[in-house]
Amino acid sequence: MIKINLLPLDKRKTERTPLKGAGLMIADALVAGVVVILVIISLIQIGHVNTQIDQQTKTLASLQDDVRKHDQLLAKSIQLQKDFNDLEMITAARPFLWSEVFDAIWDAVNKHKRVWLDTIEVTDGKQMDTKFKQMDGKTPFQGGKYGIALKSHVGGIDVKGMTAFRGELKENEVLSRFFPVVNFDTQWSVMEQKEFADKFSIDFDVLLVNMGQTSANTPVPTGKKATP
Repeated sequence: MIKINLLPLDKRKTERTPLKGAGLMIADALVAGVVVILVIISLIQIGHVNTQIDQQTKTLASLQDDVRKHDQLLAKSIQLQKDFNDLEMITAARPFLWSEVFDAIWDAVNKHKRVWLDTIEVTDGKQMDTKFKQMDGKTPFQGGKYGIALKSHVGGIDVKGMTAFRGELKENEVLSRFFPVVNFDTQWSVMEQKEFADKFSIDFDVLLVNMGQTSANTPVPTGKKATP
């Protein structure tokens, strides 16, 4: 049913929008606006963060080579320090110089012109004990500190040349101080030497042994200074 207001305009009741409903609409609009603003700000911040992440990722990637080099240098430094500590321990327990010992061996060789060496082998610890037993099974021996194994030859078939050379090694001033033990049971063999005038040579091995001699427990020869 249609309702028609027949009253004059000035007599009619003014129709107004309820204030309560309008306030809610305005509040909703404000909230929506604030939310939109916050979303925009968040998106902007996220964009900045993503940019920073990309930059830091690129920086980290560029530093990988430096990190690898640092790790390699650190590992090398640790190994060098370990080698240095090992060297200090060795030199602290060994008061002689290898160069001085080898010079003494060559002095002995030079005094015996018919003698030559095939090899010089440095041994130590259990390896040296085993070497001694192989070369001299009849002499009870153990506990050597260092050893020098000489594979030697002397021209001719006269064992006197071998004996003289071994005596020279044993009486040498440096060798007698720091390598006083020499294998007693010497095994030797005769080898043909077609290119030599003697035609033959005696092949024999010598093992010089250090029993842990130090500057403190090894007497210094008269008129000589201790080896540093």
